[in-house]
Amino acid sequence: MRTKFTSFILCLICLYAPSELLAQQAWFRLDTLTAVSVGGVKMVNPWSGGLNASQFLKMHLNNDADEDLVIYDRTNSKVTTFLAGPDPLNAGKKTFIHAPYYETLFPQVENWMILADYNGDGLKDLFASTKLGIVVYQQVKSGNVWSWKLVRDVLYTKGFSGNINMQVSGTDIPAITDVDDDGDLDMLTFDFSGTYIELHQNLSMEKFGVRDSLGTQASPVFQRNGDCWGNFHKGDVESFVVGADCGVVTDPSKREAAPARVLHAGNSILLHDLNGDGTKDLLAGHISNDHISFLPNSAKGIIANFTSYTNTYPAVDPVSMHIFPAGFYEDVDFDGVKDLLVAPSIPANDANMTDFKSSGWYYHNEGTSDKPVFKLVRKNFLQDQMIDVGENAAPSFFDIDGDGDLDMLVGTGGNPVSGGYKGSLWYLKNNGTATEPSFNVESQDYLELLSKLSVYNIKPQWADFNGDGVADLGFAATAASSLKLEYRYIPNKGGNGAAAQLNLADAVSIALPAELQIGDSPYFYDADGDGDLDMLVGKTLGNIYYYTNTGTSKQYTFKLETDAFAGVGINFAGRFPQLAVADFDLDGKPDLAAADHTGTIRVFNNADWGKWTDRASSIVSVNGKPGDVNFGNYLSLAVADLNGDKKPDVAIGNNAGGVRLLTNILPVSVTGVEPGNAGDVTVFPNPSVDFFKIHSSKTGTFDVLTAGGVRMLRNRTIRANETQQISTAQWPAGLYLVELKSGNTRVVRKLVVGD
Repeated sequence: MRTKFTSFILCLICLYAPSELLAQQAWFRLDTLTAVSVGGVKMVNPWSGGLNASQFLKMHLNNDADEDLVIYDRTNSKVTTFLAGPDPLNAGKKTFIHAPYYETLFPQVENWMILADYNGDGLKDLFASTKLGIVVYQQVKSGNVWSWKLVRDVLYTKGFSGNINMQVSGTDIPAITDVDDDGDLDMLTFDFSGTYIELHQNLSMEKFGVRDSLGTQASPVFQRNGDCWGNFHKGDVESFVVGADCGVVTDPSKREAAPARVLHAGNSILLHDLNGDGTKDLLAGHISNDHISFLPNSAKGIIANFTSYTNTYPAVDPVSMHIFPAGFYEDVDFDGVKDLLVAPSIPANDANMTDFKSSGWYYHNEGTSDKPVFKLVRKNFLQDQMIDVGENAAPSFFDIDGDGDLDMLVGTGGNPVSGGYKGSLWYLKNNGTATEPSFNVESQDYLELLSKLSVYNIKPQWADFNGDGVADLGFAATAASSLKLEYRYIPNKGGNGAAAQLNLADAVSIALPAELQIGDSPYFYDADGDGDLDMLVGKTLGNIYYYTNTGTSKQYTFKLETDAFAGVGINFAGRFPQLAVADFDLDGKPDLAAADHTGTIRVFNNADWGKWTDRASSIVSVNGKPGDVNFGNYLSLAVADLNGDKKPDVAIGNNAGGVRLLTNILPVSVTGVEPGNAGDVTVFPNPSVDFFKIHSSKTGTFDVLTAGGVRMLRNRTIRANETQQISTAQWPAGLYLVELKSGNTRVVRKLVVGD
């Protein structure tokens, strides 16, 4: 397929030098508009990034009348934000639309977060987990703009043995709610044995007559009341013991005793009147439970009394998960009545038995908020409207069907299926064009890996692994039987510009160096220009290994050149780096992109291979300015020109099973006639329609690569003062790099293919 485009001179419209320009502007913007369909129906939020262990919260993100949706994912340590608005697929209805800008306003937190208005100004504030206990951010507003202001880095409570910081285990989700209906927010947390609920009563109203005090270490407004709360405690497995005397009193200052504490487990607390009797009932999740537990309350006020429990809740289609279901109560269907949402509250996939592509249970409330009647609607709330492969999504791009535009292949971390926990490849066919892609999910098990292999954490890469000039499909994966990192490639017997012809039975194993381990991420690239693929490896400890291939494309032999490539050594914050090579800044030299556990993407650029001095990190547009965007954990990168502007765009997969798209917005335009294109090496005509010619004044070899690094031609010999003609009739339209090597010199010319 050929696409038309307008030619421009390669330029940076600025008075600054290129490196100065790049430092002052964003390289990419988030793409939320490229269409993705499944079963012929468009997804509402295809690029919102997936969800695993969701915590569902609501607040006003913009200035309309509807509260918007904020989701914190515990496995991904990330906030995802959605605006309430018209449903683009259902006229007259509302839905939640992914709005990534608001995610950048939230602080980085771990484990849990709760939105609640502590000071009565009508704006919800942010309570979150820290190693010291609970941190509090006040929402402040100036005009129509809001932000978070840190007001307490830790909350204190008057315990039985003095003033202490209020501890909440990282495995828990506490309740921050007005237990005694006096206007201020009290705290309910499980003790460190995971057995009793502790009540930390807020005495702001009693002491000061206002609700906005959070107290200090010297003078806390919270005070521990009773040995436990609700006259019950956790029993064995999924049981509870009721009828215990917790010793909660109306005046907590009269109570002084200290219960023993042991190692904690994990609990979640949801407090609300769920049977219409005017008392606050309890929905409790526990790390040892498959079900959520309902405990009705028979007493109003501060002295609660839970006298019974059931693990079958709701009565129809009760919650049943592999581990630790947690409940959340928010109106998510715009009828003014709160609904029940349940998700596993786990930091990782325990025993690999949770299906993270279907982990958000949504119960519509057909009753009222205080006397609900729950009906299970779906088990993949919002997940059905986004690319969500489960966990550890790893995208890649290639024209699989040979129609001239780029399709998408996504490796999965895995899902529990028949025969164990296995990964697969999702195939998203591009039914659009090379300039306006539109994807459809054709298969969730491309090449039938689920039945033919027993592997997980599959990371695909298209490259010419066997040296025949055609890109093959390679992939790293963890073998379920040996728990070792493996690498295979499937030879592509199609041809350049033709549909890929792949047969898993033809797969060839590449023996990886013995020091590689599970969690490492190999990336193949011909770094030394000798015609075979070398290997970069993002290591679990954050450093980057660089191996040259001293063998051939038929027999890989790896030599470790450095264990700290580009100066990236062991670093905890940047662990699990994922890599991709492309000419991101279009200066004719390959750059290195890395995404790691910091959640951000960096580009090493502005120098020859491996000698980069610039590490651009604030490269994503945030409200029109360059900034850092947190993309989550365990990221993966893919590079391709997705919109035909001849600039490399980026797809980022994450631990939540989703994919984010970044469009390259550098002010660079490309034509075939570059400054300095005459001289030692000339490439013409440029743009090329059916062929181009290359002329060199020196003897050497040349390669032709796509902007994404896939080699179309490899190691072709050219003699001094010779002109060769190369057919491009079957090549996809786009930007290509013609790289000629002669002795110790290397020259790169850009070639545009298309009408």
